[in-house]
Order: sequence, then C-alpha cells, then structure tokens
Amino acid sequence: MSFPVDASEDTALQAALLQQPRHVLFPAADQFSPGFGESGWRAAVRASNEHLIPRGLTLGFQAGRAGQLTTASIYLDMLLTALRRQADVLADDREVVAMVLQLGLAEVLGASALGQLLDAVPQHLRTVARPQVEVRLDAGSTLAPAQLRAVGCTRLTVIDRADAMGPTLLAQSRQVGFTARYYQLRVPSLADQGFIERVHEVLAEAPERVLLPAPCGLPEQPAAGQWLQAWRLLGDAGYVAIGGDHYQRGDLPDPNGPGDGQRHCDLAGVPRRDRSDFVGLGLAACSQIGEVFYRLEDDLAQWQARLQAGQIGVTAGLILSEQERLSAEVAQSLACDHSVDAAAFEWRNDVAFDDCFAEATPELQPLLARGWAHWDARVLRLAAEGRLLWRMMAACFRPAVASA
Repeated sequence: MSFPVDASEDTALQAALLQQPRHVLFPAADQFSPGFGESGWRAAVRASNEHLIPRGLTLGFQAGRAGQLTTASIYLDMLLTALRRQADVLADDREVVAMVLQLGLAEVLGASALGQLLDAVPQHLRTVARPQVEVRLDAGSTLAPAQLRAVGCTRLTVIDRADAMGPTLLAQSRQVGFTARYYQLRVPSLADQGFIERVHEVLAEAPERVLLPAPCGLPEQPAAGQWLQAWRLLGDAGYVAIGGDHYQRGDLPDPNGPGDGQRHCDLAGVPRRDRSDFVGLGLAACSQIGEVFYRLEDDLAQWQARLQAGQIGVTAGLILSEQERLSAEVAQSLACDHSVDAAAFEWRNDVAFDDCFAEATPELQPLLARGWAHWDARVLRLAAEGRLLWRMMAACFRPAVASA
C-alpha cells in the first residue's frame, strides 16, 4: 500500500525514529546505586504504605537471562519466596490490580507451575475482583494459548519475530477466551523481508491492540522505512494511539481518563488510567515504589542464597530528586496524554513551569518547527508524528542522565 508522503518529511521521520532515546520515563538500571539495599527497599515500602495514592499494585514476574535457570520447580519456589517477602512488608489495604508475566517466564515455568504462581498471589496479597493477568509470548513459543487461558491468564501479548509466525499464534488465541489480545512489533531489520506482510496478517486478525516497536532493541541494520510504514498501516486500519507504544482498535471504547496527570506508563510499558506501584519479582526484576526504584539480583545462585538468608535480594536502587520527579511527570504526560498542560502542572506542584524547564525550550524548538508538536495557549500538544516520537519529545524535559 502506498501513502502520499512528502519525501523530506519521510526522511526526517525515519531519522528521528532511529535517534530516539531509550530511557525517558524511567532511569536505566545501570544508573542505580549499589549502596541502596534491603534497608532502602524496606524504607520505601513503609513510606508507600502511608501514602493515600497510589494504593494499587502491579506485579511483574520475570525469568531473567536465558541460560542460567534451573528447574521450573526450583524457580517457582524462588518466586513464591520473593512474593511472601514482599507481602510481609506491604500494608493490608494495598491491592493487586494487574499482573504481567514477562517474556520467557511462561516457557521457563510451564503452564502448570505458572498456574500455581497465579493462585499464590491472592493467598499473600489482596487483589481486586478481576485483576488483569497479561502473559507475553515469543512468536515462536510452543505453548498453546488455551493452556495459558486455563490457568488464569486473561490477556495475551505475542512478541513478533522474523523467523516465526506470530500472526498464527495470535489466530490460535482468538477462540480460547482471552479478554484481550495484543501484538508487539519489534524494530524490523533490512533482512526481514516478511515484516510488512506479517503486519498485514496481524491487522487481519484485528487484535485489540498493536504495539509499535521500542528503540531499546535496534537490530544491526534497522529498517526505519518499514517501521514507519507499520505505523501508517495502523492508522489506515483505524488504530488509535492510547499511550506509550500502544495503539488500540478504533471501534473499542477509549480507555483513557481525562488528562489529569494521573495516567502512567509502568515499568512493563503498559499505559494505565491510574498510577500504581510496580513490584518486579524474578531475576534482575526492577520495581518502582513511589519515587524509588530498585532491582533484584541478576545471578541465580546469588539470588537463591539471599532468599534463603531471609532477604528479597535487592542489589541496587535510586531515589528520584524533586527535579527528576517533576521531569518524570511531564514525560509521563507526553507518553500517556500526548500533551502537557503547563497551568495544571503548576497547580499540582506549586512551581512555575517555564522556570522549571527553561532548558527544554531550545531542545523543543526543532520539533516544533517540524510541526510534530505545537503550543495551544499553555498546552503543549503532540501531532500524530509527535505521538510516534513521544520519547524524543519527553527527552527534552528530562535531565541528561535520565535520557541516555
């Protein structure tokens, strides 16, 4: 399919896609301090227990690096131990609203052990009546979607891969009762000749959401033109940007609340209507509790030893400064609401927007000149292209250390 696109604009968009920073909503894990340990984690959780907002929790379970895992039963026991440790320090009124089973976890545990993990959550933590349970599968996974639905998964995300038939896996999940099906695109490489054809097949399946590629995993020879074409195909099919990299089918109800600064993309990259703390459990898992970030051990033997010693295994962390918190608020507004209301920001934070972000003005200027964003009185609004490049927009408001 061809599109009437100005050549210079097309070239600029492709270049901008490849120049996007990776870390704009959250600091990179290598910026965490090793001086932040178990005591820092406990202090952060205690403080969050006293806050009125947020009360909700999102749990993110992950498998860690490939090649260092032991048997499914041993890793399940480690996850359950970590879950108990976390539950022990959380207030009783904190409740789980969502769970994300990160890529690789389902294959490591298998459907039966995965079901045991999900069943254990309400035994240790309060949950809402129907928490979302998203499971992420590689397109080449041999796990049957019906197995995952049977153990309690409610949402399926298929992660695209050049040498696997992701659309087929998506089709298999259609009749097994998932409340929603998502498809995550990766940045295509020049060698991936079937990328656009797979996009067409995915759109023919009409999943509730399609996620555009994230720049965190660029191939050696990225095909920016195909990346851009995929975005245009989504628009042509009626998909609408709803936050982060998520595009939702146009016939579905808008999940967004008003742009009141409360919408939030969590550490799993999911845009949510209300902010919740994110608790990561598993090898190298990262968490956000309030304005505090921390990560767990990334070595299996070391994590196992620390769990056996009565710890949860925190190995590093970071507490945002006030300026970093304000910058993160603006970045989240750009990612989730595709706009920033300067007056509302000032009302919430009692600080002058222009003074707080004086350095952002020259950074924004080239993007404004391109028409990718514009000021509507005191509201910065992203154009369609700006929504595609929301990371670049958000980076203008982040300290240099947080936008690497």
